[in-house]
Amino acid sequence: MTTKTLARAIKNRKPAIMKDKGAPRYVVLDWATYKEWQEVKEDFEDHIRCQIAIQASKGKKSYSLQEMKRRYGLK
Repeated sequence: MTTKTLARAIKNRKPAIMKDKGAPRYVVLDWATYKEWQEVKEDFEDHIRCQIAIQASKGKKSYSLQEMKRRYGLK
């Protein structure tokens, strides 16, 4: 890791790749970028869970939102 690489990452607000013996080893991110990446990752995981749930429910009886509200006395 070099101070120059860290300084460049901070200045440019872009990820900096830290290498060890020429191979990528670490990534340094500013906090805002890290949080954005976390949110994208969580959104992707939610999407996958939804796709799995949709596939699992194929062929099973479904109800509209209005029907569920009527069944359970919701507004």
